[in-house]
Amino acid sequence: MLKMGCAKIDVTPDFPVYQRGYGARNQKTVLVENPVEAGVIALEQDGRRFLLITADLVGVPYRNCRIIYERLKQEFGIGWPEVVISASHTHFAPGFGPYVITFSGGALERGVYLPDDEYFEFWFAKLRIAVRAALADLEEVTLSSAAVPVSGIAYNRRLIRKSDGVVQTHYTLPENLDDYDFSPIDETFHIWRFNKGNRPKALLGRYGCHPVTGGAEYYGISADYPGCFKQCVQNEFGCPGFFWLGTAGDVVPMRRNGHSRQDLGEILTRAIRLNELNFRAENDFILDATGFTLHGTPVMVLDHGRREELLQAAFAAAAQSAEPYNAALSETAQRYLVTSRYPQSGYDIPIQLLRLGGKVAVFIPFEVFTDIGLALRKACPEAVIVSISGGHEGYLPLQSDFALGGYETQFGATFAPDTGDRLLAACVEEIGNFQSRNL
Repeated sequence: MLKMGCAKIDVTPDFPVYQRGYGARNQKTVLVENPVEAGVIALEQDGRRFLLITADLVGVPYRNCRIIYERLKQEFGIGWPEVVISASHTHFAPGFGPYVITFSGGALERGVYLPDDEYFEFWFAKLRIAVRAALADLEEVTLSSAAVPVSGIAYNRRLIRKSDGVVQTHYTLPENLDDYDFSPIDETFHIWRFNKGNRPKALLGRYGCHPVTGGAEYYGISADYPGCFKQCVQNEFGCPGFFWLGTAGDVVPMRRNGHSRQDLGEILTRAIRLNELNFRAENDFILDATGFTLHGTPVMVLDHGRREELLQAAFAAAAQSAEPYNAALSETAQRYLVTSRYPQSGYDIPIQLLRLGGKVAVFIPFEVFTDIGLALRKACPEAVIVSISGGHEGYLPLQSDFALGGYETQFGATFAPDTGDRLLAACVEEIGNFQSRNL
């Protein structure tokens, strides 16, 4: 018997915050275009409980994930790996971690800013309320699922130049499209439907596309298209909607402005409605979760002993120019944050597995490239990657992606080039062990 309860809560701050997602921001904001929320799906089977937490954030740093695990374990008796924390990766919401202002001319001066513990405590206080409500809402449900192809709304921004085979990252489609080949994307939209009787109690969707559609306000807080999807689900089906991000590390919307947020949310919701006959009951499965770690070596780093000195030197050099942007400072600042996050000995990357019906959700704390997701599905057809979960550690390409160039591999991938290949192999092995233990 499967029990499920759910709750959502508004976590839009009522005080000025710094948004994460774009390095050019240099001021705090109180503008709100759309509210941001935290969601909780509580699951129970044979007395074992699980919490699936969704957050309208660019990512939840592992430091904060660890605090959340510990607090929830103490208060509710549920901890890692039965607690999953997944961010939608909206680029229009506040965050928890430290940041560096590198662009001059704004209300915030260039410099290093501490983690936003005020917003984290505000956010967590709300989350506790949602967790308590979700657990109180537990009741017997049935589960069904569907996998639906949704095309024409996103593309792989790592376009391959036909003249030399080199990747160029294009955040919007270039006019000279005939000069490029498109890299593949995962067009599969996965949906899990929790039913109470003949009506849906909640819908959980997973799709791989960067939430960077933009709005009227660059400094306007918004859950982006995942927020619009969740609202459309509520309007269309009369039940809460929840969102997981798929392999979106190299995938962006076809259109980024205007009504794109609403359009994407409506398209995904309509895909559920149009494919209702494709849902299949998940009657006989063992709800289960496990976790493991893979040691990784950060490479986008500064000399640990000189990181403060090197950053201050970069600030001083940038101050000699009247230009608001300095490329050297931007790169040094990024390396500074990476260096501050990890010890010299490296980092044990946490990965979680959750059996949900016939699928195994694989929670990875990176912006995962499409080719990793496709390779994993080829090796393990039941596997479904959920990105930016249990941490936010930068981009995760395969080693073969580095030779092609592009922003993501040159500046966004913070770990050694073989990390993606090693993580992929580890996932294949662990999924096999995970599946076999309940046969």
